Amino acid sequence: MRSSLEDIPDEIIRHILLYVSPEHTLLSIHRVSRRHHQLASEPLLWRFHCLTSFRFWHPEHGLEEKLKALASSVDWKGLWKIRKSRNQRAAELLDGIIATKFTQLKRMQALCEMGYDVKDYLLTQCHASYDMDDVLARRYYANSALDSIHKGVAVDVWSRYQGHALSSEGLDTALAAFDMFVLHDQDEDLDYVVSTLDDIAKRFRAEHPGFKDLSTREKALALVRWLRAHNLTGMGDPEINYRNLRNCFIGHALSMESHDSLPIISSAIFTCVAERLGLIAFCLAFPSHVHAAVYAPPGKDLDGEETDEVEGEKRRMCLDPYGSDNEIAFSELRERFREIGWTQGPDAFLRPSPVPTIVQRTAQNFKATYDTVHSLTGNDTLSAEMTRLRSGHSGLNLDAAVYASMWAELLMKQTSGFHWDSHLAVFLQKFALSWSEDAWLVKRYLAPLYDKFVNSQPAVRSRTGWNNVHDILGMLDNLDARTPEVSLRYTEDICTRVRYKIGQVFRHRRYGYIGVINGWATMGTVDLPMPHYLDAAEAEEEGDVYDPTESVHASRFGPQRTYYTSLHPRKTTVDRLRVAQDNVVVITDPSLIPDDLFFLAGKFFRRFDASTCTFVSNMKECYPDD
Repeated sequence: MRSSLEDIPDEIIRHILLYVSPEHTLLSIHRVSRRHHQLASEPLLWRFHCLTSFRFWHPEHGLEEKLKALASSVDWKGLWKIRKSRNQRAAELLDGIIATKFTQLKRMQALCEMGYDVKDYLLTQCHASYDMDDVLARRYYANSALDSIHKGVAVDVWSRYQGHALSSEGLDTALAAFDMFVLHDQDEDLDYVVSTLDDIAKRFRAEHPGFKDLSTREKALALVRWLRAHNLTGMGDPEINYRNLRNCFIGHALSMESHDSLPIISSAIFTCVAERLGLIAFCLAFPSHVHAAVYAPPGKDLDGEETDEVEGEKRRMCLDPYGSDNEIAFSELRERFREIGWTQGPDAFLRPSPVPTIVQRTAQNFKATYDTVHSLTGNDTLSAEMTRLRSGHSGLNLDAAVYASMWAELLMKQTSGFHWDSHLAVFLQKFALSWSEDAWLVKRYLAPLYDKFVNSQPAVRSRTGWNNVHDILGMLDNLDARTPEVSLRYTEDICTRVRYKIGQVFRHRRYGYIGVINGWATMGTVDLPMPHYLDAAEAEEEGDVYDPTESVHASRFGPQRTYYTSLHPRKTTVDRLRVAQDNVVVITDPSLIPDDLFFLAGKFFRRFDASTCTFVSNMKECYPDD
């Protein structure tokens, strides 16, 4: 007796389709028959494919709402096709970014603007196989795009506080936004921080079944003692660890085994958990050491008695989740003010601090860590330990943290203040020279604030250069649209004078660091000018600072000299340090190359050739002969 597909029951076919790839279903199963087309188009099947094919979703899709609705009311197959097409578009854009420097920034912005819909694809590219011809470039630009998307989430959170300077809402996500700048390929994002704090509150409540019957004072003390007993606040060996970069991130404090955190993060963890337990809690921006405050409900004091006081100290208490199991008397805090000679109203620091204040205070801690690390000249081991995070590269993470602090200050400060732009020029320089892939964020979030500020301050309307957001965005767009400048070895003289090639690894004769050549030019001749990117802002090195007059006059007053630009593993956001040819000592041992250099090299190189100890150039547009 013969059988056919038509004899198989619908239930069996539905089950089989769960194991068939969605691509094969669309290309093949749909075409078998009208019946199979109908079975292969059922919403439940495509909801399954959406959830198993894609982990991350752009908020525009409203995935949570769709999951709560009837499957038949959602076009799940159409949604899967949209996501698939965006992955295909992302692949095209990334290939273009790798292939040419021309309009590279424009492609990068288009990629980043697709947001979390391309995160799944970018994560696969961040871990591209070393067998790929362009593995280093693919990993580098995929990481850069993913980082920019993460920063977009953080910037969006902070932007909501404009016009809400006194807001006390969303402390957990406002602080977790800093983690997004160093998230990379890890999972500890905003949702992780929120869910982890939720879980901590549930654990505490489960261990304290009689919690709701306690007074406010008893609740607050029970919580702070439980958090400290479970090592969720405070820090081990603060004399050694205090300024570690990871201690400034709430996400790191919650996810790391030691849970070390600065006082401001410890107080924030307490405050966020207390709120989840029904307490009225705030951070107090006490100078040098943030504390937490807990308030009794209206009409009650801390011990549960009725009271008419509104702001009296019978209704509020102070705690130090970082360093103490006990209540801190307000009189003790006032005494500390007297000890340092503060006479300008100490009670201003003993009132609840709004979220923007706590975020800006956290930003200052990142800068303090940066200053501490850069003061440790010659102690690379300690610097590496201080900047170690769960993922990423130490130097880049430190720079990203400072960059995050700059964003936070501009977004958290109200544009109504006359000095809103006090850090604008420094930010724009940092952004333009090191993080230009974030141009889409500057256009979307910072440019409107800049316009609002300028329009409200007639005295500052005439602004140019580094003080004008639109000037800098225009400069980047112009550079991006410029045809790459070509440097040829078109004469025997040039071939003789330029001894080394793009991609060669060297040790600096004077300073000893390992670098990679990513550019060359001869100085002192008008027929071979320095490439446009070799300006003083980008091409500085101790002892070898570019003199813009040298290229015009050296041929008349002195011998011509050859210079190279290079990547430096410890100056991660300056990728064109100028090096004189006499200081280049080529190395041939791959084991001498720092790990960070392999990641940074992806900006200019396709892969590493261990047999020759050279990086394979991805700059043929500029240096076709190398």
